[in-house]
Amino acid sequence: MVKSGKSPRIRPDVKEAAARHVHKLFMQAGSSDLVRVLKKEAFKQVYRQMIHEPDLFLPRTFPDDIEPWSGEKVAGPGEFLSGSLVLPTLPQVQIQLQEILDDPESSMEDLVEIINNEPKLSAAVLRLANSGLYQLDGKVETPAKAVEILGFEKAGSLALGTVSLSLFKRQNNPVLDLKKFWKHSIACGVVAQEIAILAKLGDPERFFAGGLMHDLGLHVIFESDQGLALELYKLAHSDGYNLYKAEQELLGFNHASLGGYILNKWKFPRQLIAAAWGHHNPRKVKTDPDAMVTHVADFIAQALGYDLGISPVIGFIDRTAWEKLGITGEQVIELLPEIRRLIDDIFQILED
Repeated sequence: MVKSGKSPRIRPDVKEAAARHVHKLFMQAGSSDLVRVLKKEAFKQVYRQMIHEPDLFLPRTFPDDIEPWSGEKVAGPGEFLSGSLVLPTLPQVQIQLQEILDDPESSMEDLVEIINNEPKLSAAVLRLANSGLYQLDGKVETPAKAVEILGFEKAGSLALGTVSLSLFKRQNNPVLDLKKFWKHSIACGVVAQEIAILAKLGDPERFFAGGLMHDLGLHVIFESDQGLALELYKLAHSDGYNLYKAEQELLGFNHASLGGYILNKWKFPRQLIAAAWGHHNPRKVKTDPDAMVTHVADFIAQALGYDLGISPVIGFIDRTAWEKLGITGEQVIELLPEIRRLIDDIFQILED
């Protein structure tokens, strides 16, 4: 059969529904060249999904046996963590990695030894080194070769980011979709790295790791109490709200400040703390490159459909932060095919 070559017929009802969805998505985003181009991309994606995957837009249902949240507010992240909440235990390999990365006397051999002693980490580092994330000549066949080619800082950041994902347990959560959470975290890491390259900020792997870890606080909040998670979800779906505003109203703090508090408690590198703590902090976003890049990458990732499935509104994009990076929305759009490919590749690698 010979194809006619005609474009698919546009459905006005779906077009109107997609436009309404995108309008709500960006209702708090403000105006910039980035928002303009992302709106166009979001509309194309939402329209396709409404045609081919309409179930994605059905209202979510939740189990009836979720215990209501007590409604008790605390003084801040420290008091929130001082209750019955148990933080994930840092894997020993992560502690060793942090010690090596923080020690100016450490060598590549020290890093290789740790990676070699952890088969899953070794396999993940090799797969990532051979992925499109790094433009390397030839196939990398050993962790030692990966560290040699990537360099101490790159390989260390890569290993630390890889191990850090083990903190995000893949258990069933009726409110937080863990698959969406993982994919959003990876998308933010990939976009942050590409932004850092475009903006010539140097050390793009550090921004990849920062993006990967930026929502640790969100994971902790939603795993802490299912009743609280459901209340946050409902409020984030109310008119004029997004997740950030819902957290501030119900808790008095947000997942960014909690994430930064936890990473500081765990003695993570300063840059990763800044990326987590500062990515929703207007002052930090304007002055710290790690917070700035993660803030913009988080916004872009959600706009491209790598969202958390919690709020229909993205939130704001700090225009000053975007302009300070010195790149254009068109540059970001040109990278989209590569960005999407990298996200899918890395998601598969880290999920395995």
